[in-house]
Amino acid sequence: MIRRYEDIMDSAKANMIAKQDKLTDFNEGSIIHTILDTFARLLERAYVAIRQGYNELLRLIPFTLFGFSKKQGTYASGSVVFTRKQALEAETSIPSGTRLSCDGLIYLTTSTGKITSGETQSQPVPIRADKSGTAYNVAPGLITSIESNVPAEVVSVINLVPVTGGSNEESVQEVDERFKNMINGLSGTNKYAIKNAVLELDSVRSVSIQEHAPPLKDVYNLSVYVDDGSGAANEETLQAAKEAIEGTIDGNGHLAPGINARVLAPIAVPVNFHIAATVFRTDKETAQAEIIRLLTEYTNGLVIGQQLLLSEIVQKIMSVIYVKDVKITTPAENITPTAEQIVRFGSATVDIIEVE
Repeated sequence: MIRRYEDIMDSAKANMIAKQDKLTDFNEGSIIHTILDTFARLLERAYVAIRQGYNELLRLIPFTLFGFSKKQGTYASGSVVFTRKQALEAETSIPSGTRLSCDGLIYLTTSTGKITSGETQSQPVPIRADKSGTAYNVAPGLITSIESNVPAEVVSVINLVPVTGGSNEESVQEVDERFKNMINGLSGTNKYAIKNAVLELDSVRSVSIQEHAPPLKDVYNLSVYVDDGSGAANEETLQAAKEAIEGTIDGNGHLAPGINARVLAPIAVPVNFHIAATVFRTDKETAQAEIIRLLTEYTNGLVIGQQLLLSEIVQKIMSVIYVKDVKITTPAENITPTAEQIVRFGSATVDIIEVE
C-alpha cells in the first residue's frame, strides 16, 4: 500500500509529540513543520517509486522464468547513389558515416562511396537509419538531402531502391501475445510452436499460419507468412524462418513427421486514403504533413492479417490538438485482409478546411 503525504505527516507529528515535550509549535510555517513537511513529501515519492518498480517487475517474473524478453526495434537499411557535376579523371570518395536525410529522418552511409574516374555516379552505397522504427522504411526516391560535408563536386544523392527492415520496439500487447504463443507451443509441434519459433527471430515482426487440408499442391500442409516490419521479408529472413521451423541449425524442429510447410512473404494490400480534415490555428502544409504521418505510421504498423479500422484512424487524427473534425471518404469501410495479406500505406489525399 502506498502511504500518502497526509498520513505520513500526521504520523510524524504524533510521534514527535508522544516522545518529547520541548517542541510544541507544529503549525504551518514553523521550523519543525517545515522539516516534517519535507520528510513526508520525500517519503511519499519513495513509496510511489517502490510501488511502480514492483508493478513493472512483477509482470516480468513469468518472462524471466522462461528466458523471454521484449524484442527491440530494428534499423532500416538500403542503398543510395551519389552524383557529381561532371565526369572527372580523379576518383571522388564520399566518407563512411555521411549523414543523409528524408523529411527529418537521418540515415548514415556504412561504407565509403566512390565515383570512379570518368563516371558521374557512384555504385550503390549502403545506408542504415540512425534510429530503429518503421518510420525509416521509405519508398525509392525520397532520400535526397546530404547533411554532412562532402567533396564539392558531389551535387546530389538518391535512393533508387526502397529502404526496408525498420521495426518498432515491441509493444506490451505484442509481448504478451508472443509470450502466449510460446506457452501454447510448449508441446513443440503445434502451430503455436511454429509461430513462436519464427517470432523469436530478431528480424521478424509478425507471422501468420494458414493450414491446408487437403495439402496444397499435394505437398504443403502449412503456409507460413513472415513479415519483417516493412510488410515484406527478404530471402535471408525467409531462410532463417524456414530453418527455425525445420530445426536445420539446432535440430529442434517444430514440424511433426509427414508435415510440410512453405515460408513466404505476405501479400501487401496498399490502401489509398482520401480524407477531409477541419483545422484551426495552423497552416495547411503542417496539417497535411501530420495527418499523412499518422496514416503512414498506423497503417504500416499493422501485422499480417490485422484489420485496418477506420475508427482507430479517426481517433488518432482527432487527437491532434488543432484538428476539429475529420471525414474519411476512401476507404469507405474497414479493410480486412486474409491470412496471407498485410495492409500497407499506399497514398493519401488530404483536403484541409481552415476555420477560425
